[in-house]
Amino acid sequence: MIGPVAEVVAALTEPLAPLDEAVAALGREPGLVAWWGDAEVPVSGPAHPVDAGWTLLEVGDATMLRNRVTRQDLYRTGVSSLRRALAGLLLDDLELAPTWAADVILPRAHEDRLDAWMRAHLRLSVTVRENRKVLLGPVRDAMDPGLREDGDTARAACARFTAAAGERPVRDPSVPFRRP
Repeated sequence: MIGPVAEVVAALTEPLAPLDEAVAALGREPGLVAWWGDAEVPVSGPAHPVDAGWTLLEVGDATMLRNRVTRQDLYRTGVSSLRRALAGLLLDDLELAPTWAADVILPRAHEDRLDAWMRAHLRLSVTVRENRKVLLGPVRDAMDPGLREDGDTARAACARFTAAAGERPVRDPSVPFRRP
């Protein structure tokens, strides 16, 4: 590996800070994010080269790093493929009960349970990169995350999450929508 991909991989594999510290340091720049899980995450993947006990889950891109993390990945399952995959893997352990809205979501209390679990068991590394979209595919291929969005494990977990919500109900358009 040489060039920009090697630089990104090196940046995303630097020593990990506690999640709250990493989130607090995020800016509004574009870039790439790497999510790492501890031994409690039921996913196999490459180990972090410096911090023992952490496995690479996913690599993604962001128009604004802070927004990607705080308004998607650490927010709601309806807007984060990482959260949907983790929810699918942890349905029984966290007693999550997906339900239908415009899409499959978790009730607020269940989102809070998943969020607390993520904050306890995940770490984040980021690198600011203007050309994030060009780099995402080659970096994902080079790092080979265990829960990559287009991989079998993530697809199966997301399908399990959706199936747990049951059949999509027919909505009466005369009744205003309310989030469960």
